[in-house]
Amino acid sequence: MLGIPTHLAPRVNAWSTVRAFHAAAVGSIAAAAIALLLLGASDPGARVTGGVLALVPMLGMIGVHVQFGTWRSAVAFLVVGGVCVWWFATVVQREVEVPWVASYLLSLAVIPLVLVGGAGAVPGRVVLWSVGGFLVGRGAALVALVQTGGTPHPLVLAWVTLAFVVALVLFTSRATARSTRVQPELLRSAREEHVSAYRAGVEAEAAAILHDTVLNHLGAIAIAPDGPMDRQLARTVDTDIAVLTGREWLATPGLDEGAAADAPGAPVRVFEQLLEDERDRGLAIAMTGEQTSLERLDDRTLDALVRAVGQCLANVRKHAGVDAAEVSVFDDGASTTVMVVDDGRGFDESATGSDRMGLRGSVRQRIERVGGSVQVWSSPGAGTSIMMTVPVAEPADLGVVPTRPAEDDPERAR
Repeated sequence: MLGIPTHLAPRVNAWSTVRAFHAAAVGSIAAAAIALLLLGASDPGARVTGGVLALVPMLGMIGVHVQFGTWRSAVAFLVVGGVCVWWFATVVQREVEVPWVASYLLSLAVIPLVLVGGAGAVPGRVVLWSVGGFLVGRGAALVALVQTGGTPHPLVLAWVTLAFVVALVLFTSRATARSTRVQPELLRSAREEHVSAYRAGVEAEAAAILHDTVLNHLGAIAIAPDGPMDRQLARTVDTDIAVLTGREWLATPGLDEGAAADAPGAPVRVFEQLLEDERDRGLAIAMTGEQTSLERLDDRTLDALVRAVGQCLANVRKHAGVDAAEVSVFDDGASTTVMVVDDGRGFDESATGSDRMGLRGSVRQRIERVGGSVQVWSSPGAGTSIMMTVPVAEPADLGVVPTRPAEDDPERAR
């Protein structure tokens, strides 16, 4: 009940309960028929065929009521069921001599009327329909009793079933009321947890972007030769300051204003622009693989991957002690992988200080936030290889409608 919207919970609960009642009614009819057939098999002189046939219309009306579920079908079921109970009770009174056996069989025939459930929209109506069904069945059995001159039977099992139905409906109604009171609190807690997780993600991304821009620029300025700042570095600093002070600081880097990351060829242009910027900073980059696989990524994943690759290349410039790197792009159908490899001095990741955010915050955590993974192979003096793998988006997520091959499309084939 806690997963159902508050305004739908009572109706869904009542509907589910009535469906269970219908299944129990079918079981009761089947039990009555089997018990009567066993009685006939044990006593060849007993004519029980009429009693078994009396149950067939009742079984059919249960199917009709399940199909339509209206008050009209419920009334029709009670009318037909009352006639069937009278017919069945007449056979039982005439052919069954043991009183408790007759009471048991009559109860099995009356129970389906108790479990009719009406239209099942409101719990209170379920109880009223059940009481009405019991009275109809009890009345039909009494008419048969008077006509056959038999002794009355208490129908204990039918009374127990009626009491169970009333108790179950009352219990589930109270449970629904409790869930209705609890539901808003659960929804509020879930919303607060979602907001907290989203805020934590934004703060982590903001810290990573701050590291990618301000700290990287400070490092570049620190290692630059004396004299005026390099024009390319100055332009990059101005651009990043504009991004950080504007409203688009979380947008995918490299896109022109008004462009969309899911536009045809946009991911490739973003990636190529990143590589060109790093080449302008003095890093020789050898590109291998198929960049078009980047077009299978959604905006958020593409943004994380581009920023992470940018940080890897920045680390090569600042820490590797070389001015060359290789970038490879490939995919296996379910994920896209980018590798950044250099032949620099390498490092021991486990020995990296906790205050160093480059690989941890700007690469590893950034990729993990979009469901990807990062593997690092490096050791002092042996270079560094960083492999970043992210899942590709489904065609529906990218807004792509799969097309049919030309041979299956007459218009395209022509």
